[in-house]
Amino acid sequence: MPVRPVRGAAVVRYPEASTRPLETLLFLVPLLACYEIGLAMWLRRGAGTLTNKAHGGMVGLFQAFGVRAEDLGLPLLSLPAVGLVLTLLAWQVLGKFPWRVRVTTILGMYVESAALAAPLLPLGLLAGRGAERFALAAAGAEFEGMDTLTRLSMAVGAGVYEELVFRMAVMGGLHMLLADVAGWKGPRAWIVAMLASALLFALYHPLRLADGSMDAWKFAFLLLGGCWFGALFHWRGFGIATGTHAAYDVAALLLLRG
Repeated sequence: MPVRPVRGAAVVRYPEASTRPLETLLFLVPLLACYEIGLAMWLRRGAGTLTNKAHGGMVGLFQAFGVRAEDLGLPLLSLPAVGLVLTLLAWQVLGKFPWRVRVTTILGMYVESAALAAPLLPLGLLAGRGAERFALAAAGAEFEGMDTLTRLSMAVGAGVYEELVFRMAVMGGLHMLLADVAGWKGPRAWIVAMLASALLFALYHPLRLADGSMDAWKFAFLLLGGCWFGALFHWRGFGIATGTHAAYDVAALLLLRG
């Protein structure tokens, strides 16, 4: 991929470049590859494959609309990844964005994502009240006893596909309805869309304690986290929101020693 700027073209600064579709795609490729390799190898459990609910729900949606993976020559569980890649490429073409990318932009997105995940870590520890619950709160599944590669794949997959569902689909779709269809002006549309997606994100995770009561601390943390990811999605784009979510999940899950 050429990294030299086009002669005579205006130099696009990092904050803008890091929100564009091609940069987002190249940034996400290693995350998608990590999860896809995991699905093919260490996430297999007997006759099935361990996956997260958001990814599994997307696979079911493709099936409901009659998309047959075998007709496309693809593994069934790879359909969401292919759909995401095609969506970003379509956005790149329709938006007529340049096809030149600076490597420093992609590297900067990894650094920024890690930095933006850091504020959530102490809050997650407070909400989880212990390393194990803190780690489990990150992806809403049982990870005890899993090896590092399995945890890493699950954490990355949760970050990518939960952001795809709750921020790109739910928040983005609701914002479009409120702003473009209902005609809401100012920041009200994206704030309401952010709060709605954050609430659904929190409720998506298991919130019941052993005695059947709701874990209010965990709910509050997930709601706050959903708002944080939503604000990043609005201000910094899908790539940074996804990278931040994945960075948090990886940090959280690696605290769990099975």
